[in-house]
Amino acid sequence: MNQQGGLSVLKTFPTTEGLPFGDEEQYAAFNSPEVEEVICFALGPEGTNIGQSCQQWIKRTGIKHKSRIIYCETPWKALERARAIERPGCVPTFWTCAVYYDLFHLFFRSPDAYTLFVIEPMLLDEMQLAVRPELAEEIVDGVIPKGWSIASHPSPAPLVEHLSATIKLVDSNAQAAMDCSDGLHQMCVTTESARNKHGLVKAHSFGSPMMVFFGGVAGGGLEVLRKAHVSAVGSQQLAMAI
Repeated sequence: MNQQGGLSVLKTFPTTEGLPFGDEEQYAAFNSPEVEEVICFALGPEGTNIGQSCQQWIKRTGIKHKSRIIYCETPWKALERARAIERPGCVPTFWTCAVYYDLFHLFFRSPDAYTLFVIEPMLLDEMQLAVRPELAEEIVDGVIPKGWSIASHPSPAPLVEHLSATIKLVDSNAQAAMDCSDGLHQMCVTTESARNKHGLVKAHSFGSPMMVFFGGVAGGGLEVLRKAHVSAVGSQQLAMAI
């Protein structure tokens, strides 16, 4: 019997055998009749860059008719909910970002899932520092009044770390805009979509750099995709033979 903490407790990543690899194979597999439903768990509320990248992938892959997005508080919650789904014909995905500050922990502490299965490049929805409209005129010559706080997700928080304001960390860029609009903070680091939705005023634009987003697969979704890949390859071979 192994002592507690022995090698028997170590996990392994799932085998890649039989899984679709790359855009072409994944496109064919997700469009296969074997995949009846794709549930995407993404960081919310609606308006985050991760959520938008997921929407872009769904549209690009042509599976809008059998996909839906469920917004979650954190990428960890997204993984947890995706992992819990074991349903025939259903592929649960969970979405993350290359600059998510805790991505390496999520990846290596979840060897039962493929965190970086789908790769979706996208320009960030314009990142900016926004302010509540009734306070905009209080910023004179670019100087923020003393005592102000800025809501920000941990990942883009370094963009404003040199300002003379207190940074309050929240779960997403969209949440930052919501909290700012609700009067919890004077300013926030957010996206153009979230700024517009919550009626905030742009104080500074950081721009729209290229970013990479990832759709992970967990739970029974891996086996569904293996069957779908086999089915898609068989259909292609039949079409070539005809």
